[in-house]
Amino acid sequence: MRINQILQPMNAELRKIESSRKSDKEVKTFKTTGKDRSEFSTNAQHLNETKAQFETIATSLASQPDIRAEKIAEVKSKIESGYYNSDEFLDKLTDKMMKDFGIK
Repeated sequence: MRINQILQPMNAELRKIESSRKSDKEVKTFKTTGKDRSEFSTNAQHLNETKAQFETIATSLASQPDIRAEKIAEVKSKIESGYYNSDEFLDKLTDKMMKDFGIK
C-alpha cells in the first residue's frame, strides 16, 4: 500500500515529462511557410551602424604608423632651438588655455 502511494505521484510526473517531450518533438518538426519576418529595433539598428563606423575607424587607424617621425623631428628641433622657452610660445600657450577655459 505504501509503495503505491509513492509510485502514483512518480508515475504522474513521468507522464508529464513524456508528454512534454512529445510536444517538444512536435515543435521541433514544425515547418515555416517562408513568410516569417524579423524587425530590428531602432537601438539595434543604431548599434549595427555604430559597429560599422567603429570598424571603419579601426581599419584607418591600423593603416597609420604608431609614431610619426616628422612630428618627432619637428618637436626635437623646436626643443633644441629653445622655441618652447620663448615668449612667443608662452603667449600662444596662455592665449589658447584661456580660450579653452572660456576666460578670453
